[in-house]
Amino acid sequence: MSKNVLITGATGFAGSHLMDYILENTDYKVFVLKRMNSSLKNIQHALDKITLIDGDLLDETSLINAINIAKPDQIYHLGALSWVTPSWNMPAVYMQTNAIGTINLFEAMRITNCKARVLTSATPEEFGDVPADMIPITEETRIKPINPYAASKAAQDMVCITYQASYGMDIVRTRAFNHEGSRRNIHGAIASFAYQIACIEAGLQEPVIKVGNLSATRNFTDIRDTVRAYFLAMEKGVSGELYLIGTDQIYTMESLLKKLISHSPKKDVIKIEVDPARVRPTELMTFIGDFSKFKKLTNWEIKYKIDETLEFVLDYWRNEVKNNQLRGQ
Repeated sequence: MSKNVLITGATGFAGSHLMDYILENTDYKVFVLKRMNSSLKNIQHALDKITLIDGDLLDETSLINAINIAKPDQIYHLGALSWVTPSWNMPAVYMQTNAIGTINLFEAMRITNCKARVLTSATPEEFGDVPADMIPITEETRIKPINPYAASKAAQDMVCITYQASYGMDIVRTRAFNHEGSRRNIHGAIASFAYQIACIEAGLQEPVIKVGNLSATRNFTDIRDTVRAYFLAMEKGVSGELYLIGTDQIYTMESLLKKLISHSPKKDVIKIEVDPARVRPTELMTFIGDFSKFKKLTNWEIKYKIDETLEFVLDYWRNEVKNNQLRGQ
């Protein structure tokens, strides 16, 4: 049965891939909340298949209007400020967008009597520095955020719990561990590495990749697998529950960078150099999760191995660099 789906954050990285997955695998009608002056680059290819609605998470009136237009059965709430490093310089904006913005969305739903199921996506950054004896991280691991971005997402999470408990809202919460793919902004480490490699290959940069801290350990999931997990969580998740999403593809950032470099024809000449400006004030060293709860519920398994993901990212940035050259940028 067809459904109306409203996606916040669809012009971004994960949201645009989720939009693609829904369009390719269902007959759902997709409505996209678009902030004023947002770039449509990531969704340009699908503009004839979706309905754009102007709106902003910081403007409740616009959210009421969006809900009245979309009449959604499902809301994927992925709209957020999601980069860690800038959050130290603008903590209030992060809290307003990620926490207050979620309150505005829920209040708009209450005002319009919208009974849509909502999926929210948070971050393992909320867990903070987890002691070694508490690894792997589970849904029961205590949160202890140590950067403003993580604090804002923890606040968003508490908002979800409160509205579900107070008003019976149908909310499924997820925390997706590192996911990578095309369209991610170069604020992300893997995207930054791939972009620099593409520039080196095109002769636009000396064969030196500037990096931050490479000692952190993460597990990585292809964005195409992650958005399929979001879809399964929306379709099968239990209201009020939290689900961790991730894989057992575990690497230090250094080992993953070296693997990424190995996919380049310039691999023998590329060097790595630490840039102090890229080192965060605090760094979370280990994100390794136990994803059995979600997998047991949905039978979700990954389709893309890490090398496929890295080629996917590199090819995207090679095309971006090539297109920028053609445009004279």
